[in-house]
Amino acid sequence: MAKLSSGILGGISGTVGNVVGGRWRGIDYIRSKPATVNNPNTVAQKTQRLKFKLVGQFLKSIRPFVNIGFKNSANKRTAMNAAMSVNLKQAITGDYPDLGIAPEQVEVATGDLYGADTFDMDLSTAGSVTITWSNNAGIGRAANTDAAMILLYNTDTGAVTYNLHGASREDGTLELTIPSGWSGANIAGYLAFRSETNRDVSNGIFIGEDTAA
Repeated sequence: MAKLSSGILGGISGTVGNVVGGRWRGIDYIRSKPATVNNPNTVAQKTQRLKFKLVGQFLKSIRPFVNIGFKNSANKRTAMNAAMSVNLKQAITGDYPDLGIAPEQVEVATGDLYGADTFDMDLSTAGSVTITWSNNAGIGRAANTDAAMILLYNTDTGAVTYNLHGASREDGTLELTIPSGWSGANIAGYLAFRSETNRDVSNGIFIGEDTAA
């Protein structure tokens, strides 16, 4: 119940329905009651929490990659928040509780630097992977000195490994050592480029998936 302190036009003290009245520092005020969540464990809510957990864990494991890959698309947000926004929308597959990350839908970088038209991943040699790409220097701002950024995602365990500058665009190839425990695992590969000054970044490229030798 509420009380009118100065007649019908005066301040309200107490509660009327979902409206709360009071007085603070001589000023009368009213506000609505905060919404009450009757059931914080609906399927929709649990689904959203699990999506945040899955995407958050993945992105945190590649934070240095994300900080470069999304720095130009943050728009007053952090690079991590920008990456979360994109990947929450497109990188989750399945129905609760069987949710997972869809490797082909993961975005690891966004930008307008030209990428590569052709690319490949060879996992046929035990303990290593060879990534190849076409050199598109001269298209737009693409330059021979652009750094190739490589990310490998073990979809069986959720582990990752990456290289932020093991080769330049003009090299067209990069060989990386992979953990010995990855033998027989399914590996997803990603490629992006960044300019020598770090000013420009390309969109991430999903190279494909294969089984490590």
